[in-house]
Amino acid sequence: MKSLKLRSFFIYTFIIFISLSSCVSDAEFDASGEGKGGSMTRFTFLKGYLYIVDENTLKTFDIANPDNPELLNTLEVGSGVETIFPYENYLFLGTQWGMKIYSLDNGPVPQFLSDFEHSFSCDPVVVSNSIAYVTLRSGTTCQTGVDRMEVVDVSNLRDPRLLNTIEMKNPHGLSVSDTVLFVCEGDYGFKVFNIKDRANPQLISHYDSIPSYDVITNYARKELIITGKNGIYQYDYNDPYELKELSQILSIEGNE
Repeated sequence: MKSLKLRSFFIYTFIIFISLSSCVSDAEFDASGEGKGGSMTRFTFLKGYLYIVDENTLKTFDIANPDNPELLNTLEVGSGVETIFPYENYLFLGTQWGMKIYSLDNGPVPQFLSDFEHSFSCDPVVVSNSIAYVTLRSGTTCQTGVDRMEVVDVSNLRDPRLLNTIEMKNPHGLSVSDTVLFVCEGDYGFKVFNIKDRANPQLISHYDSIPSYDVITNYARKELIITGKNGIYQYDYNDPYELKELSQILSIEGNE
């Protein structure tokens, strides 16, 4: 019975991820097997393997046969793990105590490289061009947390260094597209930053009418999928200074 439940869980997880990726576009699932999801997720695909984090562990599954995923490894990674983000051949874990970096250079089983610590807070992470953007927020499980975004140099993956901090209201998920950074501010809206200077994000617009929890970027089509308490929205960001709403699916409460 236990194995049947486990198998059902992974099939369900796989279907959700594939469905979400299909909504974004086929381009979001590249030939290398790397999937692109939101920054608040607890699972990701990289080079044909599925990686799932829970509170304390990072699990690796071989999904060559999706009907029968095989657990290859379970790694203890410490407490407070919340999110996972793939970048090149590495996995970045967002935890309540910091950011952990693992390498996949020697195969599908992750190897620990380094740990970037900060004060206790909830914190997803994304990475682009050797710069990690980490949002720290207070909230339901992080009552003592701070609310800010940290910019971290990860060019040396064994020695990440803090470059900058930016005060925020209540930052949640985030996403990068070339020189534009999108950050969800929870009930405080949605923000767009210019990151031509990677270490010094400059705020270019703040949409306080868009409560947002997480965002997925479709780089090929210059479109965003934003999730929030009121539902799911799609926006065109060809002009990042002026987002254009394409569609919305309101939550049941929002439809009343």
